[in-house]
Amino acid sequence: MIRQKIRFMRYGLYCFVCWTLIFLPLGCGLSDHGEGDPVIVIGSKHLSSDALKKEMEFIGGGVPVPVKHAKEIKTLLIEQIIDYYLIIEYGKQNNISISENEFQRSIKEIKKEYSEDAFRKVLLQGYVDPALWEHRLRNQLLVGKVIKQVLDKTASPSYEEIKIYFQKNKDKFRSPEMLRFRQIVCRSKKEAAKLRYRIRAGEDMGELAKKYSTAPESEANGVVGWVARGDLDETMENALFSMQIGKISPIIKTSFGYHLFEVMSRAPAGVKGLSEVMPEIESQLLRQKQGVFYQKWLEKLRSDFEVKVNQPMLSKLELS
Repeated sequence: MIRQKIRFMRYGLYCFVCWTLIFLPLGCGLSDHGEGDPVIVIGSKHLSSDALKKEMEFIGGGVPVPVKHAKEIKTLLIEQIIDYYLIIEYGKQNNISISENEFQRSIKEIKKEYSEDAFRKVLLQGYVDPALWEHRLRNQLLVGKVIKQVLDKTASPSYEEIKIYFQKNKDKFRSPEMLRFRQIVCRSKKEAAKLRYRIRAGEDMGELAKKYSTAPESEANGVVGWVARGDLDETMENALFSMQIGKISPIIKTSFGYHLFEVMSRAPAGVKGLSEVMPEIESQLLRQKQGVFYQKWLEKLRSDFEVKVNQPMLSKLELS
């Protein structure tokens, strides 16, 4: 169970990086090594008990850890921290870096929600030294850049793979009965009756909708678009799905007002075509491939870089 959760967290590391970039001003800054003997060595990175505890608290967002889950959560956090610094080591070894322009763009993006004084106040409230905050930000950006470059190497799914997935999962691509309609919404039944008479006399419903309808789609000649059963007010749905194409409805009263409907076209329930769902399947299969590729890549990093864990010291480390 723990191994499964570790694999899940590994693939979620990129999301973690994005999350910490958003909330970085509230995080704690760390020195490079911390004081005391290292509990964990990851390539050139040495983490003391104090530094490691701060890392775990930062990732956990300061949320108290239930005692009964402390051991399991601690294991998950340690694995994530190791993966994080392995990625940084890989980036350094492969000359992947964050340019000053990239760094300043990220600073600007983070600061855009704050004035300069407000931003510094947030840092002070979180007891964060600006220099340490910038150091952490550079690392976060580096990790994100490395992960993107690695995932970009994943082979895209072939047409045959997409086709096989579609054939095996057709139920996922079933679409309900749908229809496309236009409407005119009036404030009074009398006004709706006058407009219905004019439509039946040959005037264009779209032009009348544009001129008289109170609904937001009036500018589009009253065309609402495609809807399925369950998308609409029950009264509207019952009326629309019982109508024939091209016919004008009687006046229908709802909480929105007095309606006149015209069903413009219908689509029966059924399975969507492969061409229609191909982008969706391709995206899903690519994410799956990236997940597998990413996990294998992380496993390889553990053989490429030294990873040492002082288990006696680690066992004494408690989460707050």
